[in-house]
Amino acid sequence: MTFLENAIGFFAQFFPCALMVFLPFPQGACRVHRKGIFICAAALTALAAAALPLTLQNGAADTALTADMFMLSAMVLTLAAYMLLVRETLAKKILVFFIVLFYAALQYCMVNVLTALCSGFLGLSPECGEHSAYSQCGCVMYAVTAAVLMPIMITFMSRALREYISAAETKSMRREFLVLIISTVIFTAVMMCVDFTYYHIEYRLYLMLLALLAVLLMYQIMIYWLIIRESVRRKRDSDHQRAMEIQRIQYEKIAGDIESTRRMRHDMRHHYTALSDMLDLGRTDEMREYLSKVTDTTVMRDNEVYCKNMTINGLLQYYIGLARDADISCKVMADCGELSIEPADLTVLLGNAMENAINSCMKCENNRWIDVKIGTVRGSLAIEISNRCTAARINRIFQTDDGYLPAEAFISKRAGGGYGLRSIAHTAGKYGGSAKFRFNAEKETFTARIRLNINADM
Repeated sequence: MTFLENAIGFFAQFFPCALMVFLPFPQGACRVHRKGIFICAAALTALAAAALPLTLQNGAADTALTADMFMLSAMVLTLAAYMLLVRETLAKKILVFFIVLFYAALQYCMVNVLTALCSGFLGLSPECGEHSAYSQCGCVMYAVTAAVLMPIMITFMSRALREYISAAETKSMRREFLVLIISTVIFTAVMMCVDFTYYHIEYRLYLMLLALLAVLLMYQIMIYWLIIRESVRRKRDSDHQRAMEIQRIQYEKIAGDIESTRRMRHDMRHHYTALSDMLDLGRTDEMREYLSKVTDTTVMRDNEVYCKNMTINGLLQYYIGLARDADISCKVMADCGELSIEPADLTVLLGNAMENAINSCMKCENNRWIDVKIGTVRGSLAIEISNRCTAARINRIFQTDDGYLPAEAFISKRAGGGYGLRSIAHTAGKYGGSAKFRFNAEKETFTARIRLNINADM
């Protein structure tokens, strides 16, 4: 029975932590497949759970100290694997680790509370037997709390926290990062102090301290909820405002084109009148000279139709126009119709990608070019934008995938900037897609490759 108590108690306490530390990160942020990570975590935790009672039974002088050292060793090994297997910024990985630490503290607190209540009202002994790190009551409580808390925490980690991780920027999350970590450390410290007082104070006073701890717990949960919700909301509002600004500029350009067309029609009426007068007078040589001047000085810009999708076509017209005004050669291949993608999201994707491409080309003295390819392939919208680029700052902690890197790997020199690639990746993630980027120093080329899962009408 002692063997099962130690094994079950350790597994129920440790496995949720080993699992949840990887949940907030998508497959693209992991060096190996996430399913393989989860299977290995379960198998290695089971082996450790079987090794703990064997270690305690083989002549351990201090059972509690041995169990604590065993748990600490397992935690250090898991943390090392976590840091190695996840390709993300250190701040985000530390943040996830502390949230998992909060879960561990919460479970530990609940187990102690339930054990204390059972011993106080039911008369069950919370004491551990010889060579045992978990009492029979504690073992049951760990299994029960894991069954209750794991579904809640898995949902939180894989949805809310993952959205926060993908939307948050390292620069903007510094204050939130400190608040979350400091509050977690304070709650954990208070919980340990309350637990330490169990054997030194009266039972009623201990229950009062547990009530105070419950208030702190609710406060900690509120901090997590407010910070994560507000951060994601601010990011969505920022993306929406950016999309609206790009649309406003596009509408102003359309209005300017309409006014330019009206002036051109007015001028053409004067040209027709002058040519008609020359024709009536038989001044053919003068007509040829006049037509030559008009042809050389009149600039006619056609609004080229790139594809049937109105949003994509309008965005391409606007940004290709800006690029050509900056003496940037553009090649466009676009073939897509109506898409089940919000126009604001398409604006964020193409707007950021084209703006980055134009800004990159503007830094080149000559041979400026942009190559745009857009199409639908097997239910996915595929976008590839390549441009001339002579330099890029890359964070080397990220591992390449066939030469491509996630948005977080690229560091912007623009003041307050650097969020364009991350906005693209975040928007692509909303549609179950991905965004990867590559800089080829030898060919002086930067490539953005975006994929969104959609239902397209070709």
